[in-house]
Amino acid sequence: MARQRSIEVTSHVARDFLQNAAYFNTMPKVVWEYVANSLDAVKDDILTVIAVELTSHEVSISDNSRGMSRKELGSFFQMHGENILRKQGRRVRGRFGTGKCAAFGLANSLRIETTQAGLRNVVELHRKDIEKARNGEPFAVRDIEINQRTDEDDGTIVVICKFNLKRLDIDKVISYVERHLSRYRTRAHVTVNGHVCKFKAPPFVAQFERSPPTEVAKHIGNVSLSVKVSPAPLDDDTRGIDILSHGIWHETTLEGIERKENANQIFGQIDVPVLEDGEWPIPAFDNTRNNTLNRQNPIVVVLLGWLSKELEEIRSELVKQAREKRRSEIEAKLAKEADRISNILNQDFAQQEMELEMTRRVKPVRRRSVPGKTPKPKPPTPPDNKPKPRKNPSGKNEKRRKAVFSIEFERVTAEENRSRYAGDTKTIYINLDHPQIASAFETGGNSTDSREFREVCYEVAAVEYAIALPYEKLEKDELYPAEDALFDVKEIIDRVTKRFMEHFHNVGRV
Repeated sequence: MARQRSIEVTSHVARDFLQNAAYFNTMPKVVWEYVANSLDAVKDDILTVIAVELTSHEVSISDNSRGMSRKELGSFFQMHGENILRKQGRRVRGRFGTGKCAAFGLANSLRIETTQAGLRNVVELHRKDIEKARNGEPFAVRDIEINQRTDEDDGTIVVICKFNLKRLDIDKVISYVERHLSRYRTRAHVTVNGHVCKFKAPPFVAQFERSPPTEVAKHIGNVSLSVKVSPAPLDDDTRGIDILSHGIWHETTLEGIERKENANQIFGQIDVPVLEDGEWPIPAFDNTRNNTLNRQNPIVVVLLGWLSKELEEIRSELVKQAREKRRSEIEAKLAKEADRISNILNQDFAQQEMELEMTRRVKPVRRRSVPGKTPKPKPPTPPDNKPKPRKNPSGKNEKRRKAVFSIEFERVTAEENRSRYAGDTKTIYINLDHPQIASAFETGGNSTDSREFREVCYEVAAVEYAIALPYEKLEKDELYPAEDALFDVKEIIDRVTKRFMEHFHNVGRV
């Protein structure tokens, strides 16, 4: 029996090349891939200068980096080959040798002009040449110049043309390049159509430094997590923690708290060398260029689990502080609103006292006593008052007699009345927890300035004042008939609410 040939693992080169190119599905990703290649190839003794020029027909990325020799250029086009710079011991971003195909995510032609040590090489690759390799065989890169002598400085120019897209958004390219430059520790001067790319770090109002506990550190090392808090929400490209390894960026994440309150104000970074240094059956990275770590890697699992816990604790503290600040701001606004209501009520009360005094002077005995009847004793306090003392959340002394009416807001649960009147201090208390008032506050966007909230509070104050005023009249006029109080309440509510609406109209607040 003839010996059978061993089955070998092979790859369809053309399909593999184009499939990897599909990951680069936006112009910002394509441009950044070649800018990053230039940054990886920097010379130690000079400032790296990278110029990106974009038109509707062509993109070129030129640099003054180390360039490539003919041999290195051949390795550059090897799919999934070992990165030359990594092999030389340099810390670079490239790992899987798939970046060279980036141009074909959006275009049909790639040209590379590169010079190293006085020798210039120029090659081109076209989509039609790739597609001709129908059987999976290697396809040729076209040689334009081979080791031509030149006095040009070292460097590389990448030219991409024949686009398969309708519109080029240069601003998005600039924004993307600037954001990624902020994660690169290499010193470089990068321009896009003459615009100097400079990433402006967001301002921050708080900063937290965290170190992992011992059981976590034994897996990820004694790393340091730096978390900053922006005073305002950040966009998707800016928020989150940058995860680096030896200065090379691999992911930005908020790890599970993305949609939670105040999470969009958090940014920062952590450098975890073991991600680059370690070797595992399941790698920490993948080759899909989706800028995420591999969640199946055990070290990544530990790292992200710890990050999630720390970020949630910081976020919770931010929420607590924000709520305390908001409560303080609300209390200040409520105090001002209480003053406005009080002023209107006291203007009305002053007018009523003046009229009552004039009536007394003109007609000292307004009413005659009815034979056989004795005047009803006046109640000492309104019916709503409870005999036991109530705690005043404002901390003010209710026993002090006030010459005018005042308004106070309090929180005394939804089961209590929506308002109460303390006759000894002429204070009207409005219960913010009452369902009607709480609902108006929520409907008005949780704002004390909203029409819904203010109208309810003014109406509550008007009703309580209308009930309280007859008792104040009774203190000054013992012959004030109780049966008149019902008619007075109706008239007072009508009069005061009109004053409120006149106030709203005059100040233009509602």
